[in-house]
Amino acid sequence: MRAIELAALLLLASGEALACGYCVEDKIAATYDHAVVTHALARKHVVVFMQVDGAVPSRHALQRAVYSVPAVDRGTARVSADLLTVSFAFDPARTGFGALHARLEKRLGVALMPLQVMEH
Repeated sequence: MRAIELAALLLLASGEALACGYCVEDKIAATYDHAVVTHALARKHVVVFMQVDGAVPSRHALQRAVYSVPAVDRGTARVSADLLTVSFAFDPARTGFGALHARLEKRLGVALMPLQVMEH
């Protein structure tokens, strides 16, 4: 019985350490939407996860900036103000990631650090 109790205690203790909010995986998970990802990849679109580096604009300002890029798929922007991350899908046939990235940084006045780019 001692081994089972120890295993249960370790399992409970490890659950609290799983989501620290600082690692890349936690930042991506904060804005991950499985439906958005699967739909975008099925259409051969790209899903990007980015971290805001600088003064944090409001959630609305961040979403408006994302949707100001014509290639961004409407309804795909996800924002985590707590972890300073944003994700969205876009059509790579309409714009490249570099141009999209530069346009967003210019519009927001902050640096955006790509965390992950998911392509089909």
